[in-house]
Amino acid sequence: MCLLLTSGCVGSDVVENEFHGEEIRPIVAVQDFTLVDNAGNDWNYAEQTDGKVVVVAFLFTNCIDICPIVTENLRWVQSQLTEEEYNNTQFVTITVDPWSDDTTALSEWMYYRNLTWPHLTSSSTEDGSPTFDALKSVWENFAVGLWIEETPSNQTNTSARHHPDAYSVNHSTGTVLVDSNGMQRVWWGDNDWIVDLVLADIRELLDEN
Repeated sequence: MCLLLTSGCVGSDVVENEFHGEEIRPIVAVQDFTLVDNAGNDWNYAEQTDGKVVVVAFLFTNCIDICPIVTENLRWVQSQLTEEEYNNTQFVTITVDPWSDDTTALSEWMYYRNLTWPHLTSSSTEDGSPTFDALKSVWENFAVGLWIEETPSNQTNTSARHHPDAYSVNHSTGTVLVDSNGMQRVWWGDNDWIVDLVLADIRELLDEN
């Protein structure tokens, strides 16, 4: 008998996990996508991240608790990278609330927090619009758990957005670290962040190149 402290052991030798965050098993490939960035430009994953380690966060600007904390954590981690590491790493935030997070909202969020990496949304929330469908596909690809909760409102929703006029967004996800080959490798839950260890995991992926 051997005691498994990680995923497996051979004899008395324990194979240690190389990452501090939760390894994504089985490994999932990122499906290429095009969304709209905070400046209103098309942002294509493959073009913008070719050969880079990618740090993908799912947040929304009306979030008042964990999202600002995760954002500050991301900013700190980015600031600790060397110039070479920075040039080989791409940070990106993707909204889970495109109904509120248009390009203006994302730009303001970035301005007040002094952020430099792209924040992505859809150009429309109409069912069937290409960027909204693309955004929903991204949520699915990254296993984003998302649900809308209606809050009391006297208004009747007559828009094509298909969610209540008064609503709150809840999402169950974290920050995903993607290797330079476009494979999702490590997951950090929003409430589990340890900035030094996230930085170490990014460097572990960079060292694979």
